[in-house]
Amino acid sequence: MARSFRRSSLRTVALLGRETGLSVLESALLNNDAVDLAGVITLGNLPKSEGGGRRPELAAYERLCDNNHIPLTVLNFPEALNVEQYLPENLDLMVVLSWRFIIRPAALERLAVGGINLHRGALPSYAGAEPVRRAIEAGETRTAITAHWLAEEIDMGPELARVWLDLPMAGTSSGSSAEQAERVKKSLFSLYAPLARLAIEAVKAGQPAGKINP
Repeated sequence: MARSFRRSSLRTVALLGRETGLSVLESALLNNDAVDLAGVITLGNLPKSEGGGRRPELAAYERLCDNNHIPLTVLNFPEALNVEQYLPENLDLMVVLSWRFIIRPAALERLAVGGINLHRGALPSYAGAEPVRRAIEAGETRTAITAHWLAEEIDMGPELARVWLDLPMAGTSSGSSAEQAERVKKSLFSLYAPLARLAIEAVKAGQPAGKINP
């Protein structure tokens, strides 16, 4: 079970993917006095469903980490299944966003405090894949990104903080639910970093953080 932390900064590793992860790295983890960033781990290749090949954002991860003297580890399948083998030593916290693989108990056991996952959906109702599309199809009036503690059961750890975003009213948006979901995802982009900061503040304080309503 995660516990509160009282030292000046949390020795942190970040498992990040895509441009959303890049925004959290740049705006929530670097130049954050609460974080001692020990390393970043990202994925090198796109999934086969997206054509495979090198991820377009990888060069930006490399440049940002190099400029800030942060060790960067690039993994692909199957190495990413055993991410615990690539973690820095003496960790307090893990921050996770857009990581495509299950994080096993062996990795969580390496964390003195615990791990934070940023899930693009209101938990627990929209755990799992495609939460924004499912919320639209269910007729919800808003969706969320939820920061929660990592647990062995996917998307089921206790909540730390949440940000809400109103969804377009039914009948006012054109296109399929999948197309609408893509537009909503773009609107959510700028909210990941503030939510990550809130969650980290909650960890430091030993209590849930506030919620943001844009």
